[in-house]
Amino acid sequence: MRRKSLGFGFVVAVLALAGAMLGTATGATPPKYGKCKPTGKYASVKLKTTKSNTLTVGYVQLSPRTYKGNTESSVNDGYNYCLAANIAYRAGIPKIALKKVDFAQLVVGRLKGFDVAMDDIYIKPEREAKIDFSIPYGHSWSGLAALTENPITKERLKDLKYAVTLGSVQQRWLDEVLKPTQQYSTYDDPATAFTALRAKQVDVVLLDLPVVLPAAAESSGAIKVYAQVKVGGQVGIVQPQGTPNRTKINAMVREMLKNGTLKAMEKKYYFSAFGGVDPDSLPYWG
Repeated sequence: MRRKSLGFGFVVAVLALAGAMLGTATGATPPKYGKCKPTGKYASVKLKTTKSNTLTVGYVQLSPRTYKGNTESSVNDGYNYCLAANIAYRAGIPKIALKKVDFAQLVVGRLKGFDVAMDDIYIKPEREAKIDFSIPYGHSWSGLAALTENPITKERLKDLKYAVTLGSVQQRWLDEVLKPTQQYSTYDDPATAFTALRAKQVDVVLLDLPVVLPAAAESSGAIKVYAQVKVGGQVGIVQPQGTPNRTKINAMVREMLKNGTLKAMEKKYYFSAFGGVDPDSLPYWG
């Protein structure tokens, strides 16, 4: 009887210890990721990472709106950083490590040593042959910016004189799709294109929305973005080809799109620079 009682007591003690350990694990306080406030359920997904307890995130450049900080170690905010934080949070990964990557090498699949890379990288078929993309988490189209004293209309689209940057996707669209009646002008950078617009050498500047919207916002009402055209592309999270995490990352992106996490982040990090304009509110022309 005594031996049986001791055996029973031992089992009870083991179960109690296991329960206590389980309670500690499930009740653990989630880590903090700078100023980000992740959504979703903590540690609900398991990811395979290059370093234990670390999500290694590739980036092209630091920027106040994407990776806010002067150095990799000081980054604690920004759209892309907080997108990474949402992934790490859902995967129960306590640490994010940033790793600068060469864009040209990244998109042809020549880089390793990272788990995800994010810097508004367009999803393109030729890139998908070399790297794995997530489903799109956003898009970047092109905006039509003109002087408010010389408003443009959809009906005039083909007859306008355009300013684009040399070798851009916008220049290719003019050549292959719109084929305007006037010869467009090309510039080496956006600043000179807007200088030409203010000088009335061109009717409209056609560039990426993240470029034209801030320029309009800083123009004191002289310039307005009238519409957008679907020139540009959808952006995705880059992962090394053959990653076992792709399906799980896709599920995370779907959840963040559905529950409004990404839209809230877009408003927080981009809309102020856009003068409060929601890009999705702009009409599509062409």
